[in-house]
Amino acid sequence: MVQYARPDADTSPGDWTASSGSDLYAMIDEDPASDSDYITVGDGGSGSACTISLGSVTDPASGSSHSVVVRASEDGGMSSITLNVNLKDGGTSIKNENFTPAGSAGNHTMTLSTAQANNISSSGYGNLSLILTSTDSMGMGINCSVYHAYFACPDAASSSAKIPVTLFINGMST
Repeated sequence: MVQYARPDADTSPGDWTASSGSDLYAMIDEDPASDSDYITVGDGGSGSACTISLGSVTDPASGSSHSVVVRASEDGGMSSITLNVNLKDGGTSIKNENFTPAGSAGNHTMTLSTAQANNISSSGYGNLSLILTSTDSMGMGINCSVYHAYFACPDAASSSAKIPVTLFINGMST
């Protein structure tokens, strides 16, 4: 099974705005993903970052199968937008990666290596955040929109211990 840490609060909105209301995280936290609400930044916000905190998950005690998924688009059709996704544990950057969103909404998966995932402290699984930074390299005033974002990792190992059982049938153990 998989655990998901979804956006749960705005830490720093930067120049990003919500498509409705004022909370950025509420636009990108739904399950399943919805393209009807989003956060966006454009002309005046090129290079502007927003920081969104993520809900808590339990330390899976394994560095495998960790990822961040971001669903985004840009509205210019010029591929001039670079979106940087930075996963942080408190003040420590675990991984950041650039990608170029397409003209229509699409998912980008940032996969963590085992070493990167193992750099998340056990208490860090309750202290994760995403920093999203959009840069318009051509200065065209292109908008970048993010529709959905989350962190995924395996479920925590079961803490139940196995107890050996001996069966006695007709006075004999099996």
